[in-house]
Amino acid sequence: MRPPEPPPPTLSFVVVGGDDLTPVAANLSVDGVASAADENGEATVIWDEEPTDVVASAVGFHDTTMTVTEQPSEGPIEIRLDPVVLNGKVTSEDGRALPGATVSLGALEAVSDDDGEFVMFRATPGELQVERPAWEPNAVAWDGSDENLTVELQPRMIQALRVAGDNSGAGNSSKWQELLELADTTGINAFVVDTMEEEGRILRDTDVALAYEIGAVSAFYDVEQVLADMDAHNLYKITRIVTFQSDFLARARPEIAAIDTSTGKPWVNNKDLAWLDPTDRNSWDYSLALAEESCRLGFDEIQFDYIRFPSDGPISRVSFDELSADDYYSEASQQKRIETISAFLAEAHSRLNPMGCAVAADIFAITLESSSDEGIGQAPGPFSNYVDVLSPMIYTYTYGPGWKGWDDPDEHAPELVTAALDAGIPRIEGFALYRPWLQRAFLEDSEIREIQKVAEARDMGWMLWSAGTIFDADMLPPPE
Repeated sequence: MRPPEPPPPTLSFVVVGGDDLTPVAANLSVDGVASAADENGEATVIWDEEPTDVVASAVGFHDTTMTVTEQPSEGPIEIRLDPVVLNGKVTSEDGRALPGATVSLGALEAVSDDDGEFVMFRATPGELQVERPAWEPNAVAWDGSDENLTVELQPRMIQALRVAGDNSGAGNSSKWQELLELADTTGINAFVVDTMEEEGRILRDTDVALAYEIGAVSAFYDVEQVLADMDAHNLYKITRIVTFQSDFLARARPEIAAIDTSTGKPWVNNKDLAWLDPTDRNSWDYSLALAEESCRLGFDEIQFDYIRFPSDGPISRVSFDELSADDYYSEASQQKRIETISAFLAEAHSRLNPMGCAVAADIFAITLESSSDEGIGQAPGPFSNYVDVLSPMIYTYTYGPGWKGWDDPDEHAPELVTAALDAGIPRIEGFALYRPWLQRAFLEDSEIREIQKVAEARDMGWMLWSAGTIFDADMLPPPE
């Protein structure tokens, strides 16, 4: 009996990714004959014992070509595919790096680093989508030919009204409806609704138990209904949280309060409001808890107000854990104040940005032009590295007679706003954008529109402050 013929010789292959050596299901061409590696990256083909050209290809990888001249003595032939690597950068239109941007391409996701850069391995052509809090999303078609890509984002152009959280604003149903109608018929596209106001009252219900323990809650408005209404009217949703001027908490927890050296009790300002000690990190938890809750509820942006050291009181008697009254105005103390507030903002940003919320900080407008921190720990340059939005409060009535030679700064509102913003723009060091607070009080409707246009001419949004939430259409831009 003739023995059976031996099987034809074969070549076995295993295809792996060059980045992590995991199996890759790939297409093979063996001397022009199509074949395929399975999900384990394995393939076996008949070999005619002649030099054989093999081409391996897979989505997200560069093709690899090799020539096989002999059958290996053991094991399959390994084919390594180098991944397509997309190196990208997210920037503003003026070239500033934007960290923390979420980038997606098909099933791939990445987050831009401190230099705005991101890397995607095994990238395939498609639509690259980029999002970042406080900035407009952007989508870019990528055909795979350029492995270095820069994506520019534009800031959201927000034109907002401040809405008190009590019965003068969101807590008054008829007033609230009037505000929504005003937004519908003007260019307004956002509201700033208070969560915590200047006296430390929390103006909505909260799951932050400490707020109830210290008696701070006065729930005027239904936050879920307010958020739903804002969504229904296509409004960008901002909430304001007064931070270190926190009378209820400072009096209830003096161990985290700024202390009056003459009494050993919590220091109070000229309005008899007590302050927390910003140098004590335990004093941060309350505002941060309210901020995180606000973000989870659905606000788009968390705005920290009174994000500073105290003023308007007997500063010579105020003491903090890490700052004494004796050297309060020294250069070292100034640096310590700026670093302290910057550290709080960095912590807030690290918590809130990954949740999808922008972080904003209200600052004194004088700091845009001042060479010091004005004794309160605010400096736009350092802050711009830790927040998405800086909101200088440019209110002409806070400037005294003689400012820039004007007898009455209220009569020079457009010039004053222009000077403040133009001085502040070069001070930006990081990724923050300016969106100023502008005043409603003491100005005619036409003057209010003029100062809004100053910000708009600099590609900035703005917010209009009214203590009593009193606005009319003539002081607002027309609908687009």
